[in-house]
Amino acid sequence: MRNQRLDDLFFRYCEKIITDEEREELMAMLLSDDHREQINGLIDQFMRSDGSKHTLSDETADDILSSIFSATGERNVIEEPRAHEDETRTRPMWLFKLAAASVVLFLVYGGYRWLNRAKPVPQVAVLQSVYGDDAPAGGNKASLTLADGRTYDLNTITEGNLAVQPGTTIDKSKGEVIYENTANGGAVAYNVLKTPLGGQYKIVLPDGSRAWLNAGSSLKYPTAFQGNRRDVEMTGEVYFEIEPDKSRPFLVRVADKNAKGKDMEITVLGTHFNISSYGDEPTMQTTLLEGSVRVEKDAVTKVLTPGQQARVATGEKSDIAVKTVDTESVVAWKEGRFEFNGNIREIMRQISRWYDLDVKYEGDVEKKSFAGTISRKNNVSEVLKMLEMTGGIQFRIDDRKITVKNAD
Repeated sequence: MRNQRLDDLFFRYCEKIITDEEREELMAMLLSDDHREQINGLIDQFMRSDGSKHTLSDETADDILSSIFSATGERNVIEEPRAHEDETRTRPMWLFKLAAASVVLFLVYGGYRWLNRAKPVPQVAVLQSVYGDDAPAGGNKASLTLADGRTYDLNTITEGNLAVQPGTTIDKSKGEVIYENTANGGAVAYNVLKTPLGGQYKIVLPDGSRAWLNAGSSLKYPTAFQGNRRDVEMTGEVYFEIEPDKSRPFLVRVADKNAKGKDMEITVLGTHFNISSYGDEPTMQTTLLEGSVRVEKDAVTKVLTPGQQARVATGEKSDIAVKTVDTESVVAWKEGRFEFNGNIREIMRQISRWYDLDVKYEGDVEKKSFAGTISRKNNVSEVLKMLEMTGGIQFRIDDRKITVKNAD
């Protein structure tokens, strides 16, 4: 049976005459599956009201609602946990979704228009943004430095097989460099894979282990693992899937960005985990998805179980704090998504790295916090638009610099 109340609330929302209480009621309905068919019909009616001749199918509307265009974010600032609350407790995601569902229709509308726009005449793409300049999303970009010091831009290399280094294959279409196990007992040669800001890349190591490098990251590794250990070094953010080998532990060394600090070491046998150690972040974080890892820093050792994250502050003497986290959110970057759940400065550091843009701030933005998800394939203006729709913040882009302004 059709819900007349849903119709009324939907059109009151579209006409911007809805009250706060009515908005909460509508968003609860939008997040429920009970009225999905009616909601899809209302969205279709709303889209066609602008003169478009296209019709939105139930499948398309459902997909848009449940995909990246259903990005969520809090309309109000997230309050800091009170002293008596457990700081490791994760807020239920439905609260974030409910609080931010006011941006859903906006994003659905934008997604619908993008999916159904007329085919343009081929021409050079021109980025348009209400914020000024725009920037496209990052992509598969990396450089490879060989043991002899020669460096190759993997975006411009023409051969699949790297002729100067047998056993190395570059797959540009997948953004992947693959090593065969060519151990011959000779001297160990090290390569360095490095992604720029706005870049990402994947590597298959000689033992079959795989690693994904986020923007502004590097991985140093041997072209063949020899002896009783498998050692690599990294900076930035890397997600690992390690091939099990009980006879040869896998060790990741993470340099402490504080010059006097001792490196952090993660030892594993076979597991999936993510390490983030950017120089502009206050902590180094190791998040375990599967298996078990041992984290060592300054004579302190902690063993993680799946779902746990170890945080280490940079510096000469650092403890290791362990907490339970949403691992899917931590590795969302690997799956092509931004998942925000923090203050605006944390969020803008992610955006800055992926779009290779500088950021500056105007006014007091320290208490601005947001939660939400959106595709990393979008132009930066679309990501900023989602954040701005939640209220309290404004953006401007000029000369590859984003200005973040307190709008309250």
